[in-house]
Amino acid sequence: MKKLLAVFLVLLFSVSAVQPQESASQPTSQAGPDAASAELVTLTNSWNDAINANDRAKLEAFLTPEFAAYGWSGELWSTRSQWLDNVHLYSENTLHGISPRVYGDFAIVTSVAAFVVTSDGHPSNKTSILADTWRRMNGRWQVAARTICRAGSTSPSSASPCS
Repeated sequence: MKKLLAVFLVLLFSVSAVQPQESASQPTSQAGPDAASAELVTLTNSWNDAINANDRAKLEAFLTPEFAAYGWSGELWSTRSQWLDNVHLYSENTLHGISPRVYGDFAIVTSVAAFVVTSDGHPSNKTSILADTWRRMNGRWQVAARTICRAGSTSPSSASPCS
């Protein structure tokens, strides 16, 4: 019996010692949330650079085919094509407080945007809180939706600080 127990323990420890270990150089799609978060911060900044440059080809590459922009209460503000057609109205975009939260192949990236929007030929400075929904397909992140909170005046009857 002692011999059997000794053989079992030797086998147990020898099998444990040869277990395959995970590679330290995993691809981004297999990396942990910290790597995905860092990638999303970089992508968010690159997307913002493409907005500032009004680079339609780069912007189209960042957006899923079903991309849409929404107001804070969920109403549709613009479809993908409408957003792309009007992005030239926005300039001097800067983002602050970029904060990604990764949920597998989806992520929410929040940030505060300061920008200039031109309406009827008149530029004005604006600030918005953004919540961008990113989706990873085939190892590539793209933006599926942007939800926008335009900082507005609040009133006692308003449940939201967003307009």
